[in-house]
Order: sequence, then structure tokens, then C-alpha cells
Amino acid sequence: MLTQIAADLNAGASTIVSVRTVQRTVINMGSHSRRSTRVPLLTALHKALLLSWTRQHYHWTVDDWKHVTWSNESRFQLYRTDARVRVWRQHY
Repeated sequence: MLTQIAADLNAGASTIVSVRTVQRTVINMGSHSRRSTRVPLLTALHKALLLSWTRQHYHWTVDDWKHVTWSNESRFQLYRTDARVRVWRQHY
């Protein structure tokens, strides 16, 4: 995307703009780059199961939750790229 913007700006212009200059400008305008993710839509069954799970754990105390292992679900690739596309979003 940034490469295309730089190419469009450089087409017929008397001043050359680098991709890095475009990137810096986009960041200064309040955007940030993230990898896009695909999130599956929740079905009626998923929603019912989530509601059931929530009702079962509604009365848990902090001590109960201390016995749960949490995961941030990070992805790790050692030797190859996963070919995911980066997207630019505005800061909120």
C-alpha cells in the first residue's frame, strides 16, 4: 500500500518521495500498522455455549481464577513468513 502511494506521488512529480517518507507521514497523521486477522463469526450455538459457560463461572472468586492458565495466543514462525497482510488503522 505505501509503495503504491509513493509511486502515485512520484508519477509526473518534480520531487521524488520515498516509501519511508510516506510511512513516516502516515504514522504522524495518527495511523498504525497491524497484521490483519481473520475472526470467525459466532453462530447461535457458540453464543449459547458462551452464555452457559458464563453462567457456570459467574460466582467464581479471585482465588478460583488464580488456578486458570491464560494464553495470549501469540503466533511464532521461526523459518518462514506466514504471508499475512499488514493493514493501517487510525488510533482511537
